[in-house]
Amino acid sequence: MIKGIMALFRTGIIFDPFVLLGIFMGFFTALTPNKEAMEILYQQNSFYLLILLIAFLYNYFIKKVYKDDGYTLNYVRMALNIVFSVVKFVISCSLSIVFVMMLFAF
Repeated sequence: MIKGIMALFRTGIIFDPFVLLGIFMGFFTALTPNKEAMEILYQQNSFYLLILLIAFLYNYFIKKVYKDDGYTLNYVRMALNIVFSVVKFVISCSLSIVFVMMLFAF
């Protein structure tokens, strides 16, 4: 388990903003005493649309991808980055919830 955590730091995936956001949200979800409110939150589509909006804003304003000419934006690549950002958030959030549940199962 320690080798896996160290690999996250060596590759730099842990420093991705959406992975960090997912980890913090997962820990908050797993440690909150109000489980019903968290279940309602994860069942709402507006929560995922908010994450999609944040991913769009991040990829459009901060992490722009240009075509080979250096002047025009590569919208296809940016759309893929937006989708992968949301996927990274969901996967890191769910895996951090599972990690906390594994630690406190005893």
